[in-house]
Amino acid sequence: MDDSRDLGHLARRTLVVLLLVGLGLLLVPLASTLLLIFGAVLIAVLIRAAGTPFRMIGLSDGFSVLLGLLAIFFIVGLAGWLFGAQLSGQFAALQAQLTEAFPVVRDRLSELPLFGQLASSTPDFQGLAGQALGFAFGFLGLITNLVLVIVGAVYFALEPRVYAHGTAKLFPKDRSGKVIEAMDASGVALKRYLVGQLATMTLVGLMVGIGLSIVGVPSAAALGIMVALANFIPLIGPFIGAIPGLIIAFSATPELFWYAVAVYLVAQQIEGNVLTPLVQQRAVSIPPALLIFALAALGALFGLIGVVLAAPLTVVLYTLVSMLWSRDALGHDVQVPGCPPKDTPKEEEPVSA
Repeated sequence: MDDSRDLGHLARRTLVVLLLVGLGLLLVPLASTLLLIFGAVLIAVLIRAAGTPFRMIGLSDGFSVLLGLLAIFFIVGLAGWLFGAQLSGQFAALQAQLTEAFPVVRDRLSELPLFGQLASSTPDFQGLAGQALGFAFGFLGLITNLVLVIVGAVYFALEPRVYAHGTAKLFPKDRSGKVIEAMDASGVALKRYLVGQLATMTLVGLMVGIGLSIVGVPSAAALGIMVALANFIPLIGPFIGAIPGLIIAFSATPELFWYAVAVYLVAQQIEGNVLTPLVQQRAVSIPPALLIFALAALGALFGLIGVVLAAPLTVVLYTLVSMLWSRDALGHDVQVPGCPPKDTPKEEEPVSA
């Protein structure tokens, strides 16, 4: 009798191990799909955040989410109606200016003693720019995935509890409550991070756009938008976003280049020393070294999309590990992102609720 019971335990454990190995092997071919799902979660978080004011005045959750979605469409549509023609012209001009600026920058660098040999050995930047633009237009073929992400985000935003409880049922019954609590905490942390990041991106983009316009760099508004979007990627995004403006300024005059450098440096100093500390009081602070390695790892695995999603994904994983492993499993007294201190009330509207 004992032998048969032991064999039953061994068989169950073997099946569990095989199941875990199988899931691990499936993660590789399904990685792109999992990233799409996470992208839908990010958009769902923003939709629910937009619906928060409507919940605060007593409207139902589902109606608030729909009004939040309509508010997002209205704001985007209004911005496109007011500034779409001007921005479209600026981006078209920016593309032409960058194409013309590459050979000018290359020639000027070749005249400098330290950069002459380097510039002569660089590839044809104009040709590379054309390839990059062709690659960008190739993203139009991914419109189906974009539609899937948006539709999935709407479903996630309308009924997040359905998917949270469904996920919790994949774990033992006595642990499902902890899993839901951890998902709620990660949802709150992700909402705080995204709202704080969007606020920072907007302010930095405005500062750069206004500053470049004052010093005389052409297409300043388009360059400000590029910096704002690039700032979604922490640590390295600001440097990437500054490259087009610096190239255009350097191709004009050396004096304009240094003025543009000053604009970018001032904007990033204000962002790093004023905006980010203020935002992190209500948002989530992730150790910079952790973000660097997350960017490197996800960029190596998934390319550009991995770099874009690295920071929010790190926020979620950092929250789950802090709560389920460091605090609950190991018993450490750690502050979990998305969870209030023990003597403060819990935030009412977690993202997964």
